[in-house]
Amino acid sequence: MKLLTTSGRLSVASLARIGYLAKGLIFAAVGILALMALFGFAEGRVTGSEGAIHLVGRELPGRLGFGLLAVGLGAHVFWRLHQVFVDPDERGVGLRGLISRIGLLCSAGLYSSLLLVTLSAVTDLASMERSGEAAAVALGWPGGRWLLGLIGAGVIAAGLYQLWRAWDQPFRDKWMEIGFIARFHAPMAWLSSYGIAARSVLFFLIGWSLLRAGWFASSDEVIDVASAMWRIGSDTHGDVLLGLMASGLLLYGLYCMLNAAFRTIHVVAGDKREKDR
Repeated sequence: MKLLTTSGRLSVASLARIGYLAKGLIFAAVGILALMALFGFAEGRVTGSEGAIHLVGRELPGRLGFGLLAVGLGAHVFWRLHQVFVDPDERGVGLRGLISRIGLLCSAGLYSSLLLVTLSAVTDLASMERSGEAAAVALGWPGGRWLLGLIGAGVIAAGLYQLWRAWDQPFRDKWMEIGFIARFHAPMAWLSSYGIAARSVLFFLIGWSLLRAGWFASSDEVIDVASAMWRIGSDTHGDVLLGLMASGLLLYGLYCMLNAAFRTIHVVAGDKREKDR
């Protein structure tokens, strides 16, 4: 069923691409900052998405950079919600489809929180609790320990799904066949797989910390992206592992940018069937 005019479709597709670009910039910045810290650059540091947002946002004078980043993150949240409720890829309401759409909804929630961080830098009105503080609030609720445990299990399951994506490369079929670019799909896909696999490690570490928080009823167990990378860097072979993780996140950012440029965007149900005819 056609729900959007041609201009409406173009607008939704443009928002999707802007969102992927903003997401890519954030992950690339996380990786670049960690690599700079590893090689001794004064500007480098091991940080998470919030630190990356402030780095990217300061690249333009005034608060213009934060404003543009807020637009990009808002576009990505809109696209995730569009995928959940309009279901342009026809995931359906079966078990697999529902799990996939719930994952997209959780992604919308995650990037909404990053949008609040960005808006706080623009307006000084919005603020966001850190993950440990949010976990402490959850532990005060009836059944809060079970809730954190379920969320942790869900994050680990998402990590397993990301590992499958890194291996099977289903995203490759969504890239447009554009002239000579199509010749580079294979190396682009393997670099993307490395980035996706690196990100899955963060899912495992953060999910495990949420499971521990629920088990021990302690919000101190909860870690975020920055804390996870610090733990990786403090291992016996920390410099090597941190370098692998940082380069992986940089490549994941590149993968998001490739989606912004080359992904086939299905805006409404039926688009994919029309393309395949």
